[in-house]
Amino acid sequence: MKHFVYSLSAIALSAAMLSGCGAPMNNAQTGAIAGSVIGGVVGHQFGEGEGKTAATIAGGIAGGYIGGQLGAGQDRYVQPQPQPYYRPY
Repeated sequence: MKHFVYSLSAIALSAAMLSGCGAPMNNAQTGAIAGSVIGGVVGHQFGEGEGKTAATIAGGIAGGYIGGQLGAGQDRYVQPQPQPYYRPY
């Protein structure tokens, strides 16, 4: 349990540090980070010993991919509308 709390804290801290970098994130990036965290937590529930570590990593990778794809779909669906050009007089 202690190792799980440390792992979850490290993942949350990494996500928080990455969220402050650069321009605002789009839905694909947000989905990838959220999916990685959730996938890592779910993957950590399986396996024992070294298998638990492998399951956590695999869960994080799979969750990041799935979350990124879901976010990218939202980015394609919700596109900013072009702004009309108003000519100054």
